[in-house]
Amino acid sequence: MTVLTIGSVAGSPGATTVALGLAAAWPDLDRRRVVVEVDPDGGRLDAELGIGVEPGLMALALAVRTAHLTGTELVDRAAADLGGWHAIPAPASSEQTHSALVHAAGPLAAAMAADHDPVWLVDAGRLSTRSAALPFARIADRAVVVSSGSFPMLQLLPHRIDALRAAGCAPCVVIVEPTSWPADEVADFVGADIAAILPRITARRSGVAGIGTSAWRPWWRAIETAAEHLAASRRPVPLADRARP
Repeated sequence: MTVLTIGSVAGSPGATTVALGLAAAWPDLDRRRVVVEVDPDGGRLDAELGIGVEPGLMALALAVRTAHLTGTELVDRAAADLGGWHAIPAPASSEQTHSALVHAAGPLAAAMAADHDPVWLVDAGRLSTRSAALPFARIADRAVVVSSGSFPMLQLLPHRIDALRAAGCAPCVVIVEPTSWPADEVADFVGADIAAILPRITARRSGVAGIGTSAWRPWWRAIETAAEHLAASRRPVPLADRARP
């Protein structure tokens, strides 16, 4: 199994973009890569990717309440094929998404954890111990917290990292530049490994297609390095010791 849950603490540092980039840059191309949108505030992948929201997260939430589904069946039932990787979108309505997660996050997370084939990149939005998406962070190999590198944002991380770790997660951090400190100093300050420091791209983009422009090349080099690092990393506690979703 490979599950990465990607979220943020505050603001919009680009967690969704990181999830999409990891899916595209993942080094093991023999495994299906699936971006799953579970942001309790509502989804935007349908608009970003032009794929619609059906069947998507809502269909899966209904299905797992009445049947045991493998991870492969989750992909077959609800994922849009984007040519090399897949996406399972959430509805734009925060009320619908939150309701789906309250009733089905646990079974969905358990199905992901039990299946070896897909690589799951779970876009959890703002990630905290109160989030309805927390079950996905608990079963993940890494809970990847994306933050801008300014001090006001970095100072929010130590407490959140401690809280996620106490809740059974294995957090690491992705920093988006600019930042005034090297990775090792940031790691000491926030209390977690730094999986990547990504350049901030000022060029505007129109949907996900904009990531393919030449202005994004430095970002792609960094996300490819991050994908290789995360693919090689292992959760520091055994699966049997993980908190249940």
